[in-house]
Amino acid sequence: MKPAIAAKIVIVLCLLSLFVGFFCIDKDTIYGISEKNINSKQLISNSNKIAVMEMEGTIASSYETSFFSSQTDAPSLLKSLKSALSDNTVRGVIIKINSPGGTVAMSQNIYAQIMELKKKKPVVVVFDDVAASGGYYIASAADRIIAQSGTLTGSIGVIFSFMDYHNLLSEKLNINPVVIKSGKHKDIGSGMREMTAEERKLMQTIVDDSYEQFIDAITAGRINRGDSYSVAKRDLSPDVLKANADGRVFTGRQAEKLGFVDAVGGMELAQKMIEKMAQEKFKNSLSAKLVNYNKKNYLSEYLTGISEYGAQDTVKLTDFIPKSMILNRKPLYLWE
Repeated sequence: MKPAIAAKIVIVLCLLSLFVGFFCIDKDTIYGISEKNINSKQLISNSNKIAVMEMEGTIASSYETSFFSSQTDAPSLLKSLKSALSDNTVRGVIIKINSPGGTVAMSQNIYAQIMELKKKKPVVVVFDDVAASGGYYIASAADRIIAQSGTLTGSIGVIFSFMDYHNLLSEKLNINPVVIKSGKHKDIGSGMREMTAEERKLMQTIVDDSYEQFIDAITAGRINRGDSYSVAKRDLSPDVLKANADGRVFTGRQAEKLGFVDAVGGMELAQKMIEKMAQEKFKNSLSAKLVNYNKKNYLSEYLTGISEYGAQDTVKLTDFIPKSMILNRKPLYLWE
């Protein structure tokens, strides 16, 4: 056999093995919880499931549409939440969050969708490494929040960041920008000139109003919860919220003591909680399989050698730039 033909056969076999591996992966054990471990009480329907979703990275409206991109960004989560709401086989939802926050509008979109979803089905949020600012904002809509003891959470507040480089342009580079505008505030926040006191005041009003919306959301989601689920629940008082909503961060254990989260634990605890809540919600003893609802692209993990438990992601230049600089001129629920 000619070497060229042999090489082609090897390549074809390799590609076939990748696709076979992709479709044969046991996605139900991705969280270390197999179907064998699910509650074995009376089975009402073979199609019953607990939808497990993830939110990783900065919360923003834009996302990659590449076939090889991860499906755990904010728009994908929002889409999955809408699907779970209309999916009658979904008996409960677990959302795993690992995010420092992000844009105000997208955080509010996800929050509103969770609030709507929990009217029909129980929702439990599990915090990973970080669930701060907008990450906590969207979580506050859930029925219950679970955090690892070392999770960084909180950072309740709003940030607006601008870069002032007008001295660099004019004094160092001898560049003098020319701006033609319809009103004196049209270029507000521009780094090509110094911000005026009036403009700073205008920006502060936006931050203050966005902050009030943040507090209102937490109040509606956690303080005014009216559910009757018998699983662990920590109450958050308005006084504690007011005293600690100044941008500070907490560990998961501190957050649990203050009432910002309901329990310290991980996916195993979330599974027990959601099963109990689903049984109480639907007045039935049921068994349900955990299903990864916004799946990661496992083929891309094979091709890149990067898996959930494997190598590090590629380091990009943007990783070293503060997210508030990348998403400048937007009010952010973001911890940096």
